[in-house]
Amino acid sequence: MSVVRKPITPKPPRTREKVLVILREQCKQCMLCIEFCPKNVLCLTDIYNRKGYHPVTACDIDACVNCEFCERICPDMAIFLADREEAEKAYKAGALAEGTDIPEFESDSYKKEAK
Repeated sequence: MSVVRKPITPKPPRTREKVLVILREQCKQCMLCIEFCPKNVLCLTDIYNRKGYHPVTACDIDACVNCEFCERICPDMAIFLADREEAEKAYKAGALAEGTDIPEFESDSYKKEAK
């Protein structure tokens, strides 16, 4: 009989230097970012943007490793990685353009930490 040891305390959440930013109105649903993401972070939303496309969103933002494949492959520059501190300041100040998503800041775990 083998014994499996588990840590007493869970791992602390990983803090990344950059955060994923999605410009919903620029997305044309080409799905290249979804196809090339090595960690399957991205998926399509159910909503439509003004152009009639389903923009991408992050389905599993915690799996993101900031590899920048999505940023490099997007022909419409609708997805990119931004400096965490600058993005957080803009998010908290409400200074983001309409249709701009930062999935990491929308997550429940972030909202709990911010309180």
